[in-house]
Amino acid sequence: MNTIILLPIFFPAFLAVVLAVMNFNEKERNGLVITGVILNLILINRIFHFSGEANVHLFKFNEFLDIYFKVDKMSILFSVLVSVLWIFTTFYSMEYMKHEGKEDRFFIFFTLTLGITMGIAFAGNLITLYIFYELLTLATFPLVIHSGTKQALKSGRKYLIYSFGGATLVLLGMILCYSVTKNLNFIPGGILSGIQNGNMKIFLAIYISMFLGFGVKSALVPFHSWLPGAMVAPTPVSSLLHAVAVVKSGVFALIRMSYFVVGADVIKDTKGNIYMSIFIVITILLGSFLALHQENLKKRLAYSTVSQLGYILLGIVLLNKEAFVGGLLHMINHAVIKITLFFCVGAIMYTTHKTEIGQIKGIGKQMPITMWCFAISSISLIGIPPSNGFVSKWYLALGGLSAGKILFPAILLVSAVLTALYLLPIVTAAFFKKGEEGEITVKEAPMKMLVPIVSITVIVVCLGLFPNPVISFIEEIAVELM
Repeated sequence: MNTIILLPIFFPAFLAVVLAVMNFNEKERNGLVITGVILNLILINRIFHFSGEANVHLFKFNEFLDIYFKVDKMSILFSVLVSVLWIFTTFYSMEYMKHEGKEDRFFIFFTLTLGITMGIAFAGNLITLYIFYELLTLATFPLVIHSGTKQALKSGRKYLIYSFGGATLVLLGMILCYSVTKNLNFIPGGILSGIQNGNMKIFLAIYISMFLGFGVKSALVPFHSWLPGAMVAPTPVSSLLHAVAVVKSGVFALIRMSYFVVGADVIKDTKGNIYMSIFIVITILLGSFLALHQENLKKRLAYSTVSQLGYILLGIVLLNKEAFVGGLLHMINHAVIKITLFFCVGAIMYTTHKTEIGQIKGIGKQMPITMWCFAISSISLIGIPPSNGFVSKWYLALGGLSAGKILFPAILLVSAVLTALYLLPIVTAAFFKKGEEGEITVKEAPMKMLVPIVSITVIVVCLGLFPNPVISFIEEIAVELM
């Protein structure tokens, strides 16, 4: 039964091949894709029963080159998050991509990306994670350059350069790690922490190299500029990049590396977390300041993502239980909030073809459902009680205080104010400003787009009002690692 954990990885890949070689009409293709992503979630639900037990060595050449998959609580948390949001994105994409064109090619790489992201989730060692991490770059590249314009190709090149540059740093750290440990398997507490009298300089080099490498996909400043550039992609792709697949895979990889390879004790002894926290503080503040200066709706959300990812990274480097819970919780909360915000912006673009904040005055009266969902998600991202954003930021603030660093809660507070300054003007422009005279009245987006927007907004609200089940699950992970 161990081989069941291979199905969520290779079933979407098989589905992508079927889509590529068979000639389906639109209805057949859409039916196949939505059936596939729902079946994938069912398969992951089945895997719940094997938590901590199922593992498969798919291919083992030696201790270094070992394609190994394993189920643990971290992989379950990440795979469920990805799979649920992928279903909503699929429904949304079926309608949205009609005006983007090249739908068949989009759904081939869209489905393939799901399988690769599952490979990252269930990777049992660093080399397996690295291979699927690289495959993720290759699978999402055609999605970034989907429109084929000069700007899209330029953004795609930047995406590849940054991603492969980060991967080179990861490979360097991985080779150093293997030279010391002869083992790359993920072990709670870390591999390096079990080595007596280790060379702390080498340990520090391993940590920094891999943190910066994985930090590229996590939009760590100064490696963040590929992310706003990728906004030329269709909105469903932006949602995948910013909320689900790419940036969250970067965050997930950083958690694996920090707590399952290096180990919290080694990071503290080398003071590696202090060095990385400088980059993270800059990321949080710079992302917010840059978002303030963007008039384009998608670019404002893009720089917001840079800032919010810094919150999650802060939770990783503070190295205490409260911060870790806050970081993982914000990984989930940011995913559901940001995908809703992008869906709302996509609905505005689809219906009105407007992309700038100054163009959406009074649109709240014409698209009330879309803009109310945007407003609720904005309040959640700011962190106003009792939203889900407040819950995760509360834990992050507690983590900062537990570490004796009052500066970090202060930075979170400043960033929350900046988040309000760049999101609330969009809401006020939509609801409290009048549109231009003679402007054509628009209606809400089609139901295939509106239902996912409303559904995920409900999830956003529920995660704020009833956070305890998720917090309890994350605390179980934290107990194993701290």
